[in-house]
Amino acid sequence: MSEAVLWTAEDAVSATGGIVAGDWQVTGISIDSRKTRPGDLFIALKGPNFDGHQFVAKAFEAGCAAALVSDGSVLPPNANALIVDDTLDAMVRLGLAGRARSKAKIIAITGSVGKTGTKEALKYVLGEQGKTHASPASFNNHWGVPLSLATLPVDAKYGVFEIGMNHPGEITPLVKMVKPAVALITNVVGAHTEYFKDEGEIAKAKAEIFEGLDKDGAAILNRDNLHYFALARRAKELGITTIKAFGTDATADYRLFEANIVTGGSAVRARVGGRDLEYFIGCPGEHWVINSLAVLACVDQSGADVVRAAQDLADVTPPDGRGARHALAITDKTGAQTGHYILIDDAYNANPTSMMAGLKLLANEKPEGTGRRIAVLGDMRELGDEAEQMHRDLVHPLEHLGIDGVFTVGPMMALLAQELPSDRHLGHFDAAEDAINPVRTAIRDGDVVLIKGSLGIYVSKIVSALKSGHAGIAPTSN
Repeated sequence: MSEAVLWTAEDAVSATGGIVAGDWQVTGISIDSRKTRPGDLFIALKGPNFDGHQFVAKAFEAGCAAALVSDGSVLPPNANALIVDDTLDAMVRLGLAGRARSKAKIIAITGSVGKTGTKEALKYVLGEQGKTHASPASFNNHWGVPLSLATLPVDAKYGVFEIGMNHPGEITPLVKMVKPAVALITNVVGAHTEYFKDEGEIAKAKAEIFEGLDKDGAAILNRDNLHYFALARRAKELGITTIKAFGTDATADYRLFEANIVTGGSAVRARVGGRDLEYFIGCPGEHWVINSLAVLACVDQSGADVVRAAQDLADVTPPDGRGARHALAITDKTGAQTGHYILIDDAYNANPTSMMAGLKLLANEKPEGTGRRIAVLGDMRELGDEAEQMHRDLVHPLEHLGIDGVFTVGPMMALLAQELPSDRHLGHFDAAEDAINPVRTAIRDGDVVLIKGSLGIYVSKIVSALKSGHAGIAPTSN
């Protein structure tokens, strides 16, 4: 079956202006020539350290149907194109036009932790009930949001958009583009504190998501969060009357009663919009239990079938970089398998809250035989003045949770290394590349290995190296 047309030349010109070459239509949009697919519109974005115009020829070689450029001289002869003054501005206009023509029920998600995992879970359960579009990966900034809107299919029934921020004022223009009917704040904790005086300022910035919410829409908040009342008050100030809460608090509209957390997920008993439900979510960890309530709250407020969504949560598993589990082989010099271990890939990002969630997840694992629980921890970035103490303080949960061994990576984790007892600290490395071979050599049969760190410390390189001996997706239960 051929893919549906996303934009015609006529529609794109109407949305963006500019000069069109050729009578074309596209089925997708790409900003990376390495990921361009046949039928795409390639948008040549410019940034401080890159210029997509250098890759226009490669995009056409990959099969793009047209290119959006500001410099027509880079186009191959007779190429289909749209030439504009500014390609980012044109992509924003495409996004606005994509949103304006859509009749989808739109959900916007922000929060200090849990944004992407919640978005992916919501995308899955809504996708089982109707055509659902969601932000790819973590496309949640000034270019990711308009790109996600520009790729919103005309016939989508639901749309799920992640909105991120590092500084005050960043969410407002993005949510005004998205214009959601449902706005979710997963949590407010000490992430990106380098750019804020305190958590109260972070909460104020997260509350910007209400500024684009339809007055008849719903705000969904974490009732257990310290900033719940401040967030609810801001929503009311903006004229929002439907404010729903999820969590363990007795007043929560989506309330957790009980959760049995096992290796392959969690069995949950909760009250969801006035109805008692029991369901299983295929993601282990306390944080996923709470995330599942947020998902069901969004489903309910979007008018979808919440009972079916609860059942479908059993098929939701953690994305790569956010707790995905892999069974990996241990081999000798001849390539013969001598054992296996479990790798928990939580390498996408880290702050004190998500670090605790990851360590609790590791502590809940049951290594086989004489296997150990090993944590490979990279720096937590953007923590401001308290960063040093936050890294040192990790020694206490590591001891309390019974983590057997710890590798540390990065200059801030060197402070944790100073606090760890010698029998628990397995090695420190300034860069992730330096840790790959020592970590691989230290792993024994039956071990469970967690890799966790902020994106900029690149502990994902350790994950990639270890997965080169991949033996299949890890079993979901022991």
